[in-house]
Amino acid sequence: MDLDFALTEQKPAEPTTTSIADKKAKFEKWMKANKLSLMIMKRSISDHIKDAIKDNGNTKDFLSAIGQKFLESDKAEIGSLIDSLSTIKYDLVGGIRDHIMKLVNIFTKLNNLGVTITDDFLVHESLRSLPE
Repeated sequence: MDLDFALTEQKPAEPTTTSIADKKAKFEKWMKANKLSLMIMKRSISDHIKDAIKDNGNTKDFLSAIGQKFLESDKAEIGSLIDSLSTIKYDLVGGIRDHIMKLVNIFTKLNNLGVTITDDFLVHESLRSLPE
């Protein structure tokens, strides 16, 4: 079964009564692959994500909309990580090493999300977060 047919091929023009059998078969194959692909995708994702995505019945558009939502999600995560970085303080509970590892973890997550942060800034933030 060619479930990826709807993702790899453009939607063919709807056949008319005078269309040749090959065009009708290709259209039906695309429609079936599109319907099954959409059904599988919708079944595989969480309801809160599914409800936030506009569905126009096209697999490619649905997949693009999911990708766009995750881009927005990344922006929210970047904001959250930067907020936690600017407010984190060493609370004298646990070791300083654990505190610095928390900071390094935040910096690593930001770098993985495409936010470039220098090592000098990491050192500065580590020192700033320690008590005076």
